Amino acid sequence: MTHAMHSASLASALEASAVDREAIGEAVAVNEEIASVDGFDDLIETIPRVALMVCSATAAELMEVQSDGTLKLLSRSGARVETTCPRMQVPLGQSGRNLVLIVWAAPGTTLTARDLEQLTVYCSLAGTSLARARSNAAVGEAAACDAATLAALRDGVLVLDRKGVVRSINHAAAGVLGVKREHALGRRLRDIPGLAPLALTLVAGDPTSFPEVVRIPHAELVIRAQAYDGGIVATLRSLSSAKPPARTRVQSDARYTFDDLISNDPAFREALEIARRVSQSDVPILITGESGTGKEMFAQAIHNSTPGIAPSFVGINVAAIPRELLESELFGYEGGAFTGARSSGHAGKFEVAGRGTLLLDEIGEMPMEMQARLLRVLQERVVQRLGSTRNIPLHARVIATSHRDLEGAVAAGTFRLDLFHRLRVVHLRLPPLRQRRGDVPLLVKHYLRTYADRLQRTPIDVAPEVMAQLERYEWPGNVRELANLIEGEASLLPPDQNLILRVPASIEPARRRDGSRSIWAQASSSGEILPLEEVERRAFEEALLRYAGNVARAAGALGVSKGTLYNKIKRYQLVLSNR
Repeated sequence: MTHAMHSASLASALEASAVDREAIGEAVAVNEEIASVDGFDDLIETIPRVALMVCSATAAELMEVQSDGTLKLLSRSGARVETTCPRMQVPLGQSGRNLVLIVWAAPGTTLTARDLEQLTVYCSLAGTSLARARSNAAVGEAAACDAATLAALRDGVLVLDRKGVVRSINHAAAGVLGVKREHALGRRLRDIPGLAPLALTLVAGDPTSFPEVVRIPHAELVIRAQAYDGGIVATLRSLSSAKPPARTRVQSDARYTFDDLISNDPAFREALEIARRVSQSDVPILITGESGTGKEMFAQAIHNSTPGIAPSFVGINVAAIPRELLESELFGYEGGAFTGARSSGHAGKFEVAGRGTLLLDEIGEMPMEMQARLLRVLQERVVQRLGSTRNIPLHARVIATSHRDLEGAVAAGTFRLDLFHRLRVVHLRLPPLRQRRGDVPLLVKHYLRTYADRLQRTPIDVAPEVMAQLERYEWPGNVRELANLIEGEASLLPPDQNLILRVPASIEPARRRDGSRSIWAQASSSGEILPLEEVERRAFEEALLRYAGNVARAAGALGVSKGTLYNKIKRYQLVLSNR
């Protein structure tokens, strides 16, 4: 062989090697691209685009062959398809559906045998990836279905693996065991305080001998269990709830935590810090503040922060229940206790709360005769149903809220002093929003972010001049009013607009408020001492002015009943008119 022939042969070998290395590199890149896509729908969109990376085609379409032989377009990529151009059609095996990939050559060019070879390998890989995505989606749907089923069951469901580690636990099981789900998942059951007897029964017991009764520190449990290859599944019920149907527990979840209480105001932060500390005990708590300041949010946050507490959070609005029904709602009744009573009886809110939290909302509206019985329940820590002499132990922590000035109500003789002191072991006073105006921008941004996240839209902001008006507004409805107003304004924005430019119609501009400054400022400028009756008259007049003639809001701010306010209006001949 001559030197020239040897050089030509070597060059040809090197060129073939370079081509092979290039093909291997393309194959690796394509494999990584396809493997990085998990969702089935995302893969459908990706397959035609990546196909153009493995061949010389300029357009690709993914089709599904219908039962009648017609083709349904699923996705496409590349240049506009010219039907007169050369094309190749390759099926996607193992995809679970009758799919084909069609690629088109550029005008004036052809597709080669190498293109066909690479497309065949690629379609096999794409089909396998589609099958994997379908399988993953099916597993995810099955897991979501199982989780929803567990959450919907009234009985507690607990799943342990072979090592006794908690793999699944629903809210009902967490409640009866007195633990939080997130604290139990992934831990050995025997390592959770108080649950070693249950772990021993489930791990060492014979499933054929169930149901069994197991005692744990705060309850007796009726257990049914079934072994499976990976461990054991058990259903749990409290022995007390398994006996009379009337004592079956009803749960109401608390949604808010301390992370949801946002403020930089010193008074609010102080209340927040006290609430965090008191959540570690079970003493009664009184929370007062105007309507909309977040009293129930505080109550829920305290409940959710209490270590080891059962998930029962039961709230009752004292003002919303007719006085003749309030006693039976709070304390329950035995069958036949009165005309119209259920024959099976009825568990009161104290029973339903169990070892959780009972919220007595608007406690200041409770009738005097009911206050005496509530005081006895709180002092004796027992409750009796109507028509019964049996004492039922009270385990629930009691949190009471009121928008009224209870100290003033005590002075007026409408609220018992002894009950006030019993409820006010810890007293949290929440300032109105108008006294912490610096929190307005913080709250506005928080609620806009929450709204945008919920609707999965781009972030929303507020124009500086609008924010200035929001900060100057009095906010008679406090944080609740702000949250509702912000959500309403955000919902009115066009999809392509992310800035609130309009001052809400319900916000009174600061210049109007400045033009009608408080009558107190006018009276105090002369330094005169006003008679007590005049002070009272001006207080009622100022409240009516501030709340634009709304008697309910004015009465709430003054801490008096609407009837009292109407009497003062008549006495002082006050005018109910908007500013």
